[in-house]
This record gives sequence, structure tokens and C-alpha cells, in this order.
Amino acid sequence: MKHLNITLQRTLVRGEITEGHLTILGIRVCQTLENTISGLPAGRYPVTMHHCKQYSRRMLLVDDKRLCRTCPKKQQHMSCNSCRPIICPMIKAGNGIHGRHDGSILVGTKAGLGLLTHPKSTFDALYERICMSLQRGNQVTLHIHDIV
Repeated sequence: MKHLNITLQRTLVRGEITEGHLTILGIRVCQTLENTISGLPAGRYPVTMHHCKQYSRRMLLVDDKRLCRTCPKKQQHMSCNSCRPIICPMIKAGNGIHGRHDGSILVGTKAGLGLLTHPKSTFDALYERICMSLQRGNQVTLHIHDIV
């Protein structure tokens, strides 16, 4: 069985913003944003496909031991008059991390401090690559490295 290793190198932490970049086979594929408080600790995590009821589609789940296997919609907490899921770390599209406390890794092209552009097209390309690797029976692993 082959492995697809994805590396997330965190490059900047400023307040609640954590910026970084993803590389596959040594090639930088996109920039990332995470919420500093809810981001996953440095380490290795398997990436799997998971049908998410919140998004009504299959998503790239970063399998963390803190994750519950039930839908995050069923286990929510209230904050500022809105429902947010408990920690359910996924790789997904997004412009910024403000108000996100679910441990997700947002992908796109950096436009400024804490801001990504082209998140949908970046995510779609990454999603397709990871899906193809998983369909071929490969294991996908995300290696998270903090700033040196």
C-alpha cells in the first residue's frame, strides 16, 4: 500500500491567526489558515473521506482522537446566537478563520494577513487529488509542523 504524505508547515502565528502552506511531494500546493486556539497540535494525522451531514457531501476529515464519530450537528454548543460544531477538523475551503472554532484547515491563495482568495478552486483541486489517491487504496497522512 502506498502513502500520500501531505505536509502543513505553519509559518506565522499572530493572535488567533495561524498561517502556513501545504506541500505534496515537496511541491507547495496552497496556503493555509487555522484558528490558533482550535487548531490541531503538531503531529501526524490520517486523512479520510467522511460524509458530513452539515455540508451534505463527502469531506476531507483530518482524523483526530478528539473527534467524535457522530455528526457535529447533533452535538453543538451555542455561541453568539449561532450553532457551531464541536471539534471536527477538516480540510476545507474558506476565506478567513474569524468565528471558526472547529479545528479546520482552510486552503486557498494568501491575499493578506489572515485572508485567503480562490478557496473553492484550491480546495477542489486538492480534494480531487486526495480522493484519487484514496480510491487507489493509498493511505493519506497529514504531517503538521510548527514554526521552527
